[in-house]
Amino acid sequence: MKKFLPWALALLSTGAFANDIQFNNLTTKDIENVAREFSANFVHTGVSAPETDGLWGVEVGVIAGRSKSPELSDVIEASAGDGSDFETLYHAAVMARAHFPFDIFAEMTLLPEREISEVTIKSNSFELGWNAGAFFNLPLDLAIGVNRSNSEISFSQTQPVQTDISLESKTTVMWVGVSKTFLFVTPYLKFGAAKAESDFASTADILVDTNELKESVDNSGGYLAFGANLQFAFFKIGAEISKVMDVGRASGKISLDF
Repeated sequence: MKKFLPWALALLSTGAFANDIQFNNLTTKDIENVAREFSANFVHTGVSAPETDGLWGVEVGVIAGRSKSPELSDVIEASAGDGSDFETLYHAAVMARAHFPFDIFAEMTLLPEREISEVTIKSNSFELGWNAGAFFNLPLDLAIGVNRSNSEISFSQTQPVQTDISLESKTTVMWVGVSKTFLFVTPYLKFGAAKAESDFASTADILVDTNELKESVDNSGGYLAFGANLQFAFFKIGAEISKVMDVGRASGKISLDF
């Protein structure tokens, strides 16, 4: 998870601490922009069409992808780093999806807590939706849904002083989607609105004193996703491109669908 490490380091001055944590000209707007990119990267996706095929169904698989992070890149550049190395963030998780009678469906994703290159990261999300198109026997799937994502990254450094840094985000997306199956291909489109709440915290132990900095920021914006699922028997692959709060993202999926 080295894409996150330099950002955490860039937030703190490389010089000696006095009485307060020093930032490299980092503003609340900078934190807001980077938190927006972080939240958008981990917003829920099952790379799934809003469809319900039959009375019951279960799908399990893995998803992975990346999103653009120009604001993170700018922060690295402002801290005398090479911002070109940090123009993208990555996401991955296991996913599960199920649909039930009355054309209700639910999805969840999970990335258990992992420590990669001394950075601890975890995320989870849940979505609930209803396919009105199938319920009313319309010629296409027409669904509404809402999802909630929780993500957290934390990092500790010992130089120049012992410092703990964390960023937590909670993102909610409400959307409307349409899809239509043609033989074994199901393209889909979803659009709606997203809102993210993020908490940044930094704690530095300086001799016998502890300095703390906490910042809470909110972001909101549109949500647009276009993708397609390709299915052969029980095997399914999917691809999706999306824009969440003006952050571009691409995701893929491999799963088993029963």
